[in-house]
Amino acid sequence: MEAGYHNWTPEDYAAAFQHGDEQALAFIYREFHPVLSHYAHHWVQSRPIAEEIASEALIKTWRMHHKLDSYGAIRAYLYKTVRNASLDSLEQEQKKAKLYQMAQPGKTTHDTPFDQLVRSETYRIIHTALKQLSPANRKVIIMHYLEGKTTGQIATELNLHPSTVKTQKLKGLQALRKKLLRPLLTLLYPFVKIFLFI
Repeated sequence: MEAGYHNWTPEDYAAAFQHGDEQALAFIYREFHPVLSHYAHHWVQSRPIAEEIASEALIKTWRMHHKLDSYGAIRAYLYKTVRNASLDSLEQEQKKAKLYQMAQPGKTTHDTPFDQLVRSETYRIIHTALKQLSPANRKVIIMHYLEGKTTGQIATELNLHPSTVKTQKLKGLQALRKKLLRPLLTLLYPFVKIFLFI
């Protein structure tokens, strides 16, 4: 990516996306493909199909780029497209196989589509915030909270003093709180709006 893009905000990328900028398309793809795949998987219960649905949604959104004038509009259109495509895929599978239960989650769940939508978007927000941490702090946070490793294990693997690990973990958490506070506080309102208009 060219140096000029490094300081861009999501809205900057959205504006460029609307004008057909391919660097903006690459940003939108990196930002949304993983979480859209996760979102589609709630219905189709097939990782390859879910990833294909996510990819096709991004292609469809790119074709409509001139009509999408904000980051929120792009996000809403992507989730709406994935939801509709997932339900279509599920319906087609049910008609072909006539085995409705095979298309449902293998475990009992009380999650609603809205629950999945919020969970997917929360995952994206956290993933984005982690990428903004310093490499050292990010590594410690991931090892401790995502991989479940103790301070001692992290210190051994990274050849650091345990107090250094604790310091990096604390700094990482403080930075995450600052980066996550506003996005998470503003998460519910736009998604209620998105969900009601899907």
